[in-house]
Parts: sequence; structure tokens; C-alpha cells
Amino acid sequence: MGATRVDAGNWLSRALALSKEPVHWLDAARTAVAFGAVVAVALALGEARGGLFAASGMVLASMRPTTGPYRSRALGLLVPQLAGAAGLVIGQLADNGGWRTVLMTTAVALLSGLLSSIGKVMSGAALALLFLNVIGTGLPDVGSWWFPPLCQLAGGAFFVILALLVWRPWRLGPGPEHRAVAEVYDRAADLIDAAPRPADARLALSMAMDAAQDALMRHHLRRPEHWDGETRWLVGLLNAALPLLEALTPLVRSARPAPPGLPEAVRRIAGAVRGGNRHAEIPPFQGDPQFARPYEFIRRRIPEARPGDPDWLGLPKPLATRAHRAALMAVTSPEAWRYGLRLALCMAIASAIVEFPDVLHGLGLSTVHSLWLPLTVAVVLKPDFGSVFVRSLLRALGTIVATVPTLLVLVAVPRGWAAVPLAAFFGGLIPVLKDKSYALRTVAITPLMLFLFDMISPTPADELVLARLADTLLGCLIVLVFGYAVWPGGRRVWIGERFSTGFRALADYLDEAFTGSRDVRERDRRALHRSLNAARVDLRRAQAEPPPAGRTAAAWLPVLGALDALVDTVTAASVEVGGGAEPPPEQEAGAISSYLREMAAAVREERSPRTWDLPDPPSGDVLGDAVVQIRRLRRALPL
Repeated sequence: MGATRVDAGNWLSRALALSKEPVHWLDAARTAVAFGAVVAVALALGEARGGLFAASGMVLASMRPTTGPYRSRALGLLVPQLAGAAGLVIGQLADNGGWRTVLMTTAVALLSGLLSSIGKVMSGAALALLFLNVIGTGLPDVGSWWFPPLCQLAGGAFFVILALLVWRPWRLGPGPEHRAVAEVYDRAADLIDAAPRPADARLALSMAMDAAQDALMRHHLRRPEHWDGETRWLVGLLNAALPLLEALTPLVRSARPAPPGLPEAVRRIAGAVRGGNRHAEIPPFQGDPQFARPYEFIRRRIPEARPGDPDWLGLPKPLATRAHRAALMAVTSPEAWRYGLRLALCMAIASAIVEFPDVLHGLGLSTVHSLWLPLTVAVVLKPDFGSVFVRSLLRALGTIVATVPTLLVLVAVPRGWAAVPLAAFFGGLIPVLKDKSYALRTVAITPLMLFLFDMISPTPADELVLARLADTLLGCLIVLVFGYAVWPGGRRVWIGERFSTGFRALADYLDEAFTGSRDVRERDRRALHRSLNAARVDLRRAQAEPPPAGRTAAAWLPVLGALDALVDTVTAASVEVGGGAEPPPEQEAGAISSYLREMAAAVREERSPRTWDLPDPPSGDVLGDAVVQIRRLRRALPL
């Protein structure tokens, strides 16, 4: 149940717009305490460098999401800390090595780029690996090789302990998973209220379903048979929602209003799920049988999800199987290699500038560059942070804005214990600003990192700040030229790959929509909606690019709209057949499915689809609209 509202307005205004995400004040307080305490301990022990190592890992931890199931949040904190420790060790092996340092940094950047494609946790780990590897190569010798990773892991452990105190996962009662599943029922009620003009309600429901599925099934280390009873109950209720969601598709496509009382009834279920209340008094729905049946199916599972219930979502595979698939995807994905090579190229250039400053001196550029230059490249050239072009501009803008007040503070405040309140203040700003915009995130992080480096740097404060400003601008320039401009076709191919996956997912769903088992059909439909949601996210990111990439993204908007309409048509036809309507001829569904696969191949190969004459269906055929829409879809393809 997707929607196609992707704003096609001015790319710059979208890039500068502030997010409406709420501020998590408890996280801000936790982060302020963490940075202030670490810096205070380091100064008290006379180990300013140890404080820098501890705080550097905490900077990355403070950028992690603060929503979702506790296990995902914990893994998002712990795995990057381990990767960062490995990065520090590798960085020390290549410290002050000239070309050895450049080659080592390039190899770590390539590995980091490949790992970033696996998922959000590994993406954070890949950034930590590269970020702390650069710090390890650029800092003075600290003696024992184990000292930097030990300090960093100690700081990370302290940050995790504070996070657990804020989350309090040991509390009995409902948690984030309950809220995620309840959100699905709430969004379903919103869609019923919005019928027959669903607007954005369909997209909100689809995204809520993706979020709930991730909350329950991602990052599980134990096999499903070892899950606790509460998790099995929530998975059962999420599975039970699928027949109701399927029945809503014909409703939103029709001109008739929703049955009276249905939204309120669905919201009562949402309230029971949110509170984990298995004994909630939920009366049956006495209305349209098309909705009464799936509603009753859900209602009877509130007291206890049944072990024999169908698994329509598809439980996760064993951990070893998932790890093997993730590793295979990382080394075989063209998109992962494309990003890895871009990152490796930019990091090699930045590292070479730092290691061989005489080359720039020969060109009349006398600025002494430091590890801040490759650090800038590492954090700007990150695929899941949004548009590379826009991040480069916003990073430069945020650094310029932060430089003047930072310079004034560093010059006016003597080094030493004054760093404690400053670190606490700017550390606490990170959770406040990180979700508002990339520029504001930079405004918070830049002063914090400058204060930390100022603790150990012999360079005067004014020179330090101005040199870091120059490094940031040069790093952004490297990314713009070698990570963006020399890859002109990358963005278009990326969008095409997403749509190619969507075409194939729709073909798979169509193959099972009328003849396959309900289990297979529901899983194919969920995979299809996830593919379209991923394509929608990519379109929004690409639209933040300046022309011609932004125009390429805009050209795919009609394709997304046509795909949404075709998915709804096939789903509605499947519901009709399930209700007793005559199924379409097998060769008709097969012909449409084959043409969808041909369009998937054409998009992937960047060519026009072969001519394929789809015959007009007979009057009353449940797939009659699908033939019309697939022709419209073909005309919309920008190939």
C-alpha cells in the first residue's frame, strides 16, 4: 500500500530544510554527562590522549539511532566500538609510514565501503573502523599498542552503561516492539478514516509495517523457537494484521466510505497491543463481513497468539545463514563495490596529501594538513547519510558557522579543566541537533572534536581552528570532485537497480496472487512493498542532488506512481478471487508477469523493453485494469 508523494520542488530548499523529529532530551543529558565525565577523568589522571581516544569512540556512538528495539540499539553501540578498536590497532601499524599509510588507509576504506552495504549496524561499524583507523595513523606515538583501543572501549562501555540506565530494558511491561506493532494498527485505522481519499495514509501504513517487521525480526541472535513468549505474541499479532491490510486495498480503490465503527475497533486493538494487555475487553465488529472476518481473526489472538498460526511474514533464518548472505552480498553487489571504490579513491587522495605535504608546498600551498582532512572525507562520503553533494556543502557550511565561536572560546578560555563543561555542552548538543539537519549536526560535532584535539595539540588554538577549517573545506572539495563529479552515472544506475528489484518483486507476487498458498502470497507482497519503499527513499535522496541527477530522479516519479497503482490493482484482484470471483486465465497473469521481468531486465541493462503485445482482457476480468496500467507503466519508463 504505497503512495507516491515525493516532493519535486527545489533541491536546495529540501537540503536546507530542518527535520521535525522530536528532541530526545534524556539522550542529550546522557551524552553530556558521558563526555564531561570522560574528559574530567582523563585530565585528573593526566592522560589527555586517553581521553581523546575514549571520546572519539563516543562521538560515533552518540550518532546512533535512539529508537527501535533495545537489542538493535545495543548492537548499534557495541559492534561499532569493537570495529573502532580494530581500526585503532590497524592505524597504529601504519603510523608515519608514508606510502604504507596511504595503502593501509585505502584498503581499510575499501573494506569499510563494502561493509556499509550490509545494514545499519554494519554501516555504523564500517564508519567507526575507518574513522578510528585515521585517528590511529595521525596521532603521536602513545607507547603500548593496546592503550588507545583500551581507552576507546572503556569510553564506549561507559556510554553503553549510561544508555542502559536511560532505556531501562529490564523493566517489565511493554517496550518499543509493542509500540511498533501498535503503530501498524493505528496507521490502518487512519487509512480506513481516510478512505476513499487515502492521500499519505497508505504510505504511512506501509512504512509502519516495515518498521514493525524490523523491530521484531532484525538483529535477533537466537533462533525463533527460543524467543520469549512476548516476542512470539507480537509476531503472531503482526502476522494476524495482514489479512485486514489486504482487505483495505479494495476499499481505498473504491469510492465507497469505510464501514462505520471499523476505525475505532481497530484502534482498540492498537491500544491493547501498545499496553501488552492480553485481557483487554475488545468486542467483535458487527459490520461488513469483508472486514469482520479478518478483524475477528485478530481479536481471537489477543489473549494468546497460537503456535500453529500461519507464518505470513517469514521468520528470520539462523544467524549463520544470515551472516553468510550478508557477506556474499557485500562482495558481490555492484553498488557496494561502486561505493567502496569511491571511498577508497577519496581516502587515498586525502591520506597522500597528509603524508606528502612537500608536494603541495611545491605548488605554493603551505598549509600543514592533518588527520582532520581524511576524517572529513570519511564522514562526508557516507551513502546512508543522504546526498553526497549536499552533505559536502552542508559540512562546509556547518564548519564555517561553528569555526568563529569555537575560535573565540578556545582563545578566551585557557586549556585544562575548562574543557570539561565545554565537552559536556557540545556533546549534549549532538542528540539535540543530529536529526534536524546535517549542517546542524556538524555545528555540534566540530567544536567538540576541536576541544578534544586542543587538549593534546601543541599548536596554538587559533592556528588549530583555522587549519581544521582549511582541512574541512579541502576534504569537502575532494569528495565533490573525486567522490561525486567523476561518477556522473552512478546515481541513475542506483535508482534503476531499485526499480528493477521492484519489477521482479511484483512479478513474483503476481505469480502467486491467484494460484499460490496464502503464506507465499503474503510474503511476496511484503517483499514487494519493502522494495517500493526502498525505491521511494532513494528517490527522495536523489532529488536532493542538483541537476542532472535531480532531474533523473524526477523522471522516475511517474514510474513509482504507476507501480503503486499496479500493485493495488493486483492486490484487489487477489482479494476478489479469494472472495469467490472468477480467477484470471493463467496465461494472462503469466504474460503480465513475464513482461514485468522483461522491464526489470531493461531497467537493469539501461535499454528499452522489447515490444510485447498484451491482449485486452475480456469484460469483467479481475485483471482488466492491470493490463491498462502496465501499458501506462511502460510509457512512464525514462528509458
